Amino acid sequence: MAATPHPIKLALEIMDAWLGLPEYAYKATVYRFSHKLPPEQVLEAVQIAQAKLPDGGESAFKYFCGVCNCMIQEQRIRQSWN
Repeated sequence: MAATPHPIKLALEIMDAWLGLPEYAYKATVYRFSHKLPPEQVLEAVQIAQAKLPDGGESAFKYFCGVCNCMIQEQRIRQSWN
């Protein structure tokens, strides 16, 4: 039985095939988001962006960043409630 790849590795693989951008254009950003969000949420953000903008490109990457930023903001709001 094959092991399931780490969510960040899977997110980068999806982005590599989907965005059509050089890896240096998004890899560092993905790792920065992975320090602020759980890896599963970063993968979810990739999937949301890919569903919304399936053709990829710079606008799809920006949309992914917006999804991650919204998730971070939501996380901060939830933490402030506690």
